[in-house]
Amino acid sequence: MLPILKHYQCIDENSLQLTLVLSKELFWFKGHFPVQAIFPGVAQIDLVMKYAKQYLQVDSNLFKGVDVIKFQQPLFPDDIVTLAIELIKEKQLLTFQYKVKDVIASSGKITL
Repeated sequence: MLPILKHYQCIDENSLQLTLVLSKELFWFKGHFPVQAIFPGVAQIDLVMKYAKQYLQVDSNLFKGVDVIKFQQPLFPDDIVTLAIELIKEKQLLTFQYKVKDVIASSGKITL
């Protein structure tokens, strides 16, 4: 099960922006953590790769690693987030940024 996609916009052939609802029903929340569920970082990276494959035609088999990742604010069940993804072909990088109400929650670079 994926987050609820409220809106997406392909800004150009190498970048997009999505608005997602992180439904409390997502399996990633179960057991992460018992007192206050948060959306795990590994799930955030997984979503970036899924949406990059779907909308930017990025081959997910090219994933080599993650660089410069910052988790600045936790993402909680039922948060509405904006996910911006940009493909920088010449550097073989995907950059991403999750925001909640215009506040950066996390950001990073994925090496392809």
